[in-house]
Amino acid sequence: MEHASPRVLLITSKWPLRGSGVTPPRTPSPVKHQAEALNAAGLAVEIFAYRGRSLFNYAAAWTRLRPRLHPGRYDLVHAQETADVLLALPKRVPLVVTVRKRSSRGFLHQLLALVLARRADAVIVPSADVGRQLRTSKPIFIIAPETDEQALTARLLDVYRTVLPSLS
Repeated sequence: MEHASPRVLLITSKWPLRGSGVTPPRTPSPVKHQAEALNAAGLAVEIFAYRGRSLFNYAAAWTRLRPRLHPGRYDLVHAQETADVLLALPKRVPLVVTVRKRSSRGFLHQLLALVLARRADAVIVPSADVGRQLRTSKPIFIIAPETDEQALTARLLDVYRTVLPSLS
C-alpha cells in the first residue's frame, strides 16, 4: 500500500522534561527541530520520547512502543542514541541508529554500541574514527555534530534513502 509521505519514527531519551530541574521547560529539543525539518522535507515524522537511565524505564517504554511499531504504521525507525535501539528490537521495520562519541563512555556502553549498531540497517556517526570502531558491515554515514540544520536534513534524507529506496 503506497503512502503519500514515508513515515518515520524518531526514538529519543533526550527530551526536555517540564519541571525536571535539569532542562528548563522552554529549551528547544534538537530532535524536535530535526522532526520539523524532516516534515518540511516531505516525511511524516513522529517522536517517541521516553525517560531512559533505568531498566524499569526501558521496559516501560518498550511495552508502550511495541504495539505501535509495525510496518503498517512506520516505514523507518531512527534511534537517536545507541541505547534507544533496544526499544526497536526485535526489529520490524528498517532501522537507523545514531552512535555518538564513544571514547568518553564506559565499557558497557561501548559494547552495547558494537552489538546494537550491527542490528541497524544504517549507522550515523560523528566521525570516521567512531565508524571504524564499530566494525560493522552496515552502511556508515558521517554527520558531524556541528552540521547546520539544512545540511543535516539533506544528509538524513540520504541515509533514509539507503534503507528506503522508495524515497528516491
